[in-house]
Amino acid sequence: MTDRVVDESAQKSGSVIDKLNLGERSWKFYAAASIPPIVAAGLAIWYYSSRGGSGSGGPDSESAKKDDKKKRQRKAKKSKKAAKTGEGENDAASESTDKPKAASVDAGDEERPESMTEAQIAALDKDSKKRLAQSLKSRGNKFFQAKRYPKAIEMYTQALRFEEDPVFYSNRAACYAAENNTERVIEDCTSALKHEPRYVKALMRRAQAYETTDRFRDALYDFTTVCIMEDFNNTVAATAAERVLKKLAEAEARERVEKRKPRLPSKSFISGYLNSFRSCGDKAVADEDQQLSRADVLYNEAFGLIEQQKYAEAVEAIDRAAAAIEESSDETVQRADDIYSLRGMFNFLRSNLDQAVGDFEKALELNPGHVRTFLRKANLYTEKKDLDMVSQLLDQAEQAAPENAEVFFQKGQVRFLKQEFVEAADNYERASKLDGEFVYPRIQLGVVQFKIGKMEQAMETFNEAMKRFPERSDLYNYYGEVLAEQGGSESAINAFERAIELDGNNPLPYVNQAIATFQSTGNADKALTLIRDALQVDPECELAVAALSQIYLQLGMFEESLSMLRRAVDLAKSEEEMVSAITFRETTAAQFRFMKEHPELLNKMMMSAL
Repeated sequence: MTDRVVDESAQKSGSVIDKLNLGERSWKFYAAASIPPIVAAGLAIWYYSSRGGSGSGGPDSESAKKDDKKKRQRKAKKSKKAAKTGEGENDAASESTDKPKAASVDAGDEERPESMTEAQIAALDKDSKKRLAQSLKSRGNKFFQAKRYPKAIEMYTQALRFEEDPVFYSNRAACYAAENNTERVIEDCTSALKHEPRYVKALMRRAQAYETTDRFRDALYDFTTVCIMEDFNNTVAATAAERVLKKLAEAEARERVEKRKPRLPSKSFISGYLNSFRSCGDKAVADEDQQLSRADVLYNEAFGLIEQQKYAEAVEAIDRAAAAIEESSDETVQRADDIYSLRGMFNFLRSNLDQAVGDFEKALELNPGHVRTFLRKANLYTEKKDLDMVSQLLDQAEQAAPENAEVFFQKGQVRFLKQEFVEAADNYERASKLDGEFVYPRIQLGVVQFKIGKMEQAMETFNEAMKRFPERSDLYNYYGEVLAEQGGSESAINAFERAIELDGNNPLPYVNQAIATFQSTGNADKALTLIRDALQVDPECELAVAALSQIYLQLGMFEESLSMLRRAVDLAKSEEEMVSAITFRETTAAQFRFMKEHPELLNKMMMSAL
């Protein structure tokens, strides 16, 4: 029950696997996941707070150090200085926002330090240089407020001749931003940050410039840096990071989907998908006086390959079977409807959704009551999130086969996705009564009972199912997930071990046991061994790759985690899954870069967390 349609409900039921689901996560989840645990504890307030942070609109008043005590000290010092000298702060941010008259910008400026030569400047003492630089900056701020940006740029440039102050670079960048000169914005903010790496306004300005020029990865890094530096209280930066991350992930996923060749998902994924149905159909059988058509022979060949889990070869056989139908229009094909339906299923699994729809329509033209096609087509529209169409198709399937257990099971799945749990349970019970040998309605009934808090009923449902199906590995696997969610780690681990004993070729119990072991005991070696066993069974198991990336992340093995996350992007089956995998990869990469570039800040954050 691992297919993206059927098993999606099981994953969303509160199972262990839900912890590995990369979908429906916000940026803050990915960001927090990348911070070492000791730091994450100190940053947890981000989940519950929406206090605003620094903006980045006008010229800056200081180097943006965010410690409140230091801020108060600086303000008090400036106030004392202003009281002595009769001057106020030079920063535009602290001056009136009313636009001054053009004449007032230049009035009263007796000193003209911009006319001084380099030799004259070099002869000045440090205090004189600083005083003249501040005078030029103050004039620049006035020009900025008057929207005379070229003159403001000139003043900040002159100020830099006297003092390499990061504020001057950042203020000049604000002017360039007003003129839409993004390259100069980036250049000046970068210069400011060389002098003051924690300069939030410069980071915000540069991030916005990066975003404007579609340099989303660089923008994400700067926004992420601001969030970490400000304990995730800067909602402007957090919102911007969400926005940029979405743009980056969607653009890359769209490009990848357009360029990549159709491919089947992992063997375990396909097996789980097929196991959620009672069967793939029936083989063609020759009449006594007539041989099978070539298409039917190829269909039977595909059937045999599916049973051997040789899915790539099965696809080739079913493609040839469909081609044989079209090449021999005069030949009677016994299983033409099943051939098109099966090819549609494989097209669906390869994410060729348009081709899959065409195949399903052909199958229904040949056999308007072909129930398996209705069910497979319903799966496809579940992928498209068109649940109204899914319900319509399942109603048609019920009309064609009112006593078909699979129809009611699939109806239960749709109800589950809509969170209509009581109705879902009714559908699962109906399916179980119609087909006593169909295990999945019983599994999902137990899951939904657990979901709505009927623990005793859920346990009873699973226990009865295990008595009836003692050799079903997948049953023990999902039972273990329910136990794990209840906090019964030891019992869950035992259930996963039993699942592995029954079917060592299913990677999911290995993954589940690894997660349960790591969460309950912290035994990383055991968890890593189990996941590597899962990948030995199925090297392309998407959940094993995702689990391994997260365990590496928790262990602080960021390069290894990123390697697995890149693999997860490659293995993503749909564009939506790819967006989620890219989101996790990029956020992890941004924070890993932060750790490498700002080790001193990271150490400080860790000490604060302690």
